[in-house]
Amino acid sequence: MTASTRWIVIVVGLLAGNALAVAILLAAAGGDTGRRVLPDYYRRAAAWDLTRAEAASSARLGWSCAVRTSGRELELTCRDRSGAPLAGAAVEVQATPRGRADEPIAVRLAPGSGGVHRGSIAGRRHGIHELAISVERADQRWSAVRVVELTGGDR
Repeated sequence: MTASTRWIVIVVGLLAGNALAVAILLAAAGGDTGRRVLPDYYRRAAAWDLTRAEAASSARLGWSCAVRTSGRELELTCRDRSGAPLAGAAVEVQATPRGRADEPIAVRLAPGSGGVHRGSIAGRRHGIHELAISVERADQRWSAVRVVELTGGDR
């Protein structure tokens, strides 16, 4: 192989390598878009003032919920401002996997004694989940967001 032929092969090889890299990046970027865009993001953005007002209302109530997980089992211990258990409260949770925002899982937790509410998060995704917690008692509503790791499912 002459020197001029070698340079032609090198240039063509570099161009082909660049074209291959572009093709791989395009394929990776154009795949499943369900994991990139939050569902109903426009509605959530438009309701930002309402979300902030709800957060302020929850802060004024002074309630709290401690979250414990074991595998896909969820346990919330809810208390009022004085630390007393929240008896008679209805607790709902929406779990959204961080890697798959298009697969939220809603569950109503069963009330137990001492302000403890239990339930199981269905689904097959494990990993980091965002929990949107909603607690209602009489005409009062408290909400919060917590981040937990759930285990016991597929990737």
